Amino acid sequence: MTTHSSGHPSPPSEPQTRSRMIVTLIGYRGCGKSSVGPLLATRLQCQCVDSDDEIESSSGKPIREIFADDGESTFRALETEVLRKLLSHPPAVIAAGGGAILSQINRERMKQAGPVVWLTASAATLASRIGGDGTSSQRRPSLTGKSIEDEVADVLESRLSLYKDAATITIHAESESPQQIAERIIAALGGSPVGGTP
Repeated sequence: MTTHSSGHPSPPSEPQTRSRMIVTLIGYRGCGKSSVGPLLATRLQCQCVDSDDEIESSSGKPIREIFADDGESTFRALETEVLRKLLSHPPAVIAAGGGAILSQINRERMKQAGPVVWLTASAATLASRIGGDGTSSQRRPSLTGKSIEDEVADVLESRLSLYKDAATITIHAESESPQQIAERIIAALGGSPVGGTP
């Protein structure tokens, strides 16, 4: 199912054209951003960029090492700078890191750049996906030292209000395929990809 929030629409004097749009995908790790993003970008005829990939490229370190060597605050500063750059180069679909919404400036910049799509799923579903994805667990450190199930439940709860604040569109991504979710996003954006029809 898909629900839409009113969000923070662009002022009437500054209409956004689809060919200059940036769509930012947000949500907890395991919600499907990395799977849905490329499919959505194909439909919108633009590039998909994963902000975590860009952080690792710009820093020359895996995310886990950044956390271990430099701390979460350094990682978050890198994340904000990477997002600033990505959000200024439309058109694009950006798969933002799960904690990108912790920064108010990130949330504001996302909304200023275009639609912000929150992919939601239950804590149990997210934990199951993360636990079954060896790459995800190896790449990202534990934030609390708790079990995956307890960490996801606790951290997701603490972030819910921030995801709600950032999102202009909310898509429930509990059980549908990435392709189905991408199509729901297209419908929420107005139905037609850049330069064509669905």
